[in-house]
Amino acid sequence: MANNAIIKYYPVGNGDTSLITLEDKTTILVDCNIRNCDNDETFDVKKDLLESIQTADGIPYVDVFILTHGDQDHCRGFKKHFYQGAPENYSDNHKKEGLIRIDTMWFSPMIAEENTNDDEDAHQLEAERRLALHQKKDPKRDNPGNRIKIIGYDGNKDYQDLDHLRAKPGEIVTCFNDIDQVLFSVFIHAPFKEHLEALGNDKKNSTSIVFQARFKNNPYQQDFSTLAMFGGDSDHTSWSIILEKTRKYKNEHALNWDLFLSPHHCSWSFFNERPQAENSSPIKTSLEVLDYKRNNAKVIASSKTILDDEDNPPHFEAKSEYIKKVASSNFLNTTIYNVVGKIPQPIIFEVTSQGIVKPKQIEGAARTAGAAGLGIVNNPSKYGNGKV
Repeated sequence: MANNAIIKYYPVGNGDTSLITLEDKTTILVDCNIRNCDNDETFDVKKDLLESIQTADGIPYVDVFILTHGDQDHCRGFKKHFYQGAPENYSDNHKKEGLIRIDTMWFSPMIAEENTNDDEDAHQLEAERRLALHQKKDPKRDNPGNRIKIIGYDGNKDYQDLDHLRAKPGEIVTCFNDIDQVLFSVFIHAPFKEHLEALGNDKKNSTSIVFQARFKNNPYQQDFSTLAMFGGDSDHTSWSIILEKTRKYKNEHALNWDLFLSPHHCSWSFFNERPQAENSSPIKTSLEVLDYKRNNAKVIASSKTILDDEDNPPHFEAKSEYIKKVASSNFLNTTIYNVVGKIPQPIIFEVTSQGIVKPKQIEGAARTAGAAGLGIVNNPSKYGNGKV
């Protein structure tokens, strides 16, 4: 029986790293926050990635890397762990370092115009290298390791001649790393043109890439088995525009969700201005976005442990609002959901014909966790063998 798609949310504290693995082993990495494992309480994301992704000629690669925005906790480790440069120059030394080649970058010029850290700078330079190849019509521009897709709108006139590479809000993407997918697609929600003018206090957060990942188990399905929403650090202003535009163009199906990665690590900024003012209540549009949940939907908080204190993110009142919508059993925090020894483990969902199954809780040592350990679970699914 064919493998089912897997969605894996890594425990990276206040940060995001998510890996989608499709039935054909295509991998889509959304953000990275790869920390040093210098204690016995940090999950080894890099090791798990190398065990989860494919290799070509001994070179580990992800088919697609999506950076939702350039904050450090979404791109930490990019410069150190991902190969940058012409793919033909990838060397044996790079193999020894375990550098991961990115076959296709999804890139938003809007969020990358104000660089603030070394990892974001490295990501920007790699994107510019690839864009230059396409502008020059270099014969190697479509080789794995040179591919790039521009996401959303931006104010950069330098890329106007590359609209053939652009996926705009309201569009559906079905081709990933030059492979047409029948059972998987992505609906692009943001950034919109309006984000150029209607920016909040944090430009990067307000212009995060937002998308709905859509999964089927067979091509004849009328509906989707699983819908997963990703939105980086998008705030209530962004979601208000998304809600308005999606309704206007009669694309409300693209607001439905089974899995909702809480924006900005369960921050109050999804619900209203941050910090939370006294007696501040959630904005109506944000609550309406959550009402597009489907049966047994789950909210994932990629954050440190959420306590009833002044932290923001994660924010205790934000957690309370999510729980009002999905119930406490369907609110999952990456830091505490499944801990082996002292090390939090990824939250892993399998996409089945019955929708998402209960998250797989991996037994055994952390070093076996991840794709290599999916065969050992507390509640094995009868749909597929669970291996990637």
